[in-house]
Amino acid sequence: MRRYEVRLTPSAMSQVADAVRFVRDDLNMPQVAARLMEELEEAAAGLASMPKRFHAVDVKPLLSAGVRRMNVRKYSVFYKVDEASSAVDVFAVLYGTPSGERIGRVFLGGMEDGR
Repeated sequence: MRRYEVRLTPSAMSQVADAVRFVRDDLNMPQVAARLMEELEEAAAGLASMPKRFHAVDVKPLLSAGVRRMNVRKYSVFYKVDEASSAVDVFAVLYGTPSGERIGRVFLGGMEDGR
């Protein structure tokens, strides 16, 4: 089975850290925050095999760019599969189901992080 390298952009890593920090500090739930971090890490690592098992985002121009979305708890994880380099680039981890406009802004900004 083909394996992919999973890469998180700096903005995606920052979004994960912000989410965990919010749950830990603002909601005062350190154990839940630790579980959230584990689940997000495991889900991202799971993209190393069969990353196309999640649906493509049906928002233009993201659909044509091959952006996909995976849900982890109440978070949406957005990523692209780069077949040429056998890599998965996670560029956003957002709470809930964001609007197409917000996804587009994050996609353009997240992909400028170096991928």
